[in-house]
Amino acid sequence: MHESTLAKRYANALSELANEQNLLEKVGKDLNQFLELFQASEELRLLMTSPTSECQDQQAVLAVYLGKAKPLPVTGNFLRLLIDKRRMSLLEAIVAAYNMNMDKVAGRMAVKVQVIMPLTDAQTTQMESVLSSISGKSVRLEVDTDPGILGGMVVTMGSIMVDYSVRNHLNRLKASMRG
Repeated sequence: MHESTLAKRYANALSELANEQNLLEKVGKDLNQFLELFQASEELRLLMTSPTSECQDQQAVLAVYLGKAKPLPVTGNFLRLLIDKRRMSLLEAIVAAYNMNMDKVAGRMAVKVQVIMPLTDAQTTQMESVLSSISGKSVRLEVDTDPGILGGMVVTMGSIMVDYSVRNHLNRLKASMRG
């Protein structure tokens, strides 16, 4: 079975369970919080995804995290299941699929924004407001910083991408100068 299909199945099962318990948003917050730690720590990622790591060691590290972060029992049980089934390598895809399910249920749309530096809270709020009025839906921003765009921003909303980056303008200018 393809990994993305498997990740979607895990995400769908968890979102159905969380939705039945009216915990969809809270479980999503817990998952995203664990994912941030998972992505930030190379050592944690290697321990949790390596086929040579012992499940006992992975469970022990997870137990420490669960003790400190205090996520919902549903989230903790799900993370333990991923370790038991050796599926922690699918975590990023599972969380992405879960977020899509959560957005669908909430009538929200995920919008990816690439900027040169992190947005302030005021800029984030203003951008969410503008994009919500354009799309007609509530918007959840996924902001990535990319110094390579040199300035401006790249906004991806569904299948539409609008590139207002300085890098794109320079590339178009260079292409028009070549003739």
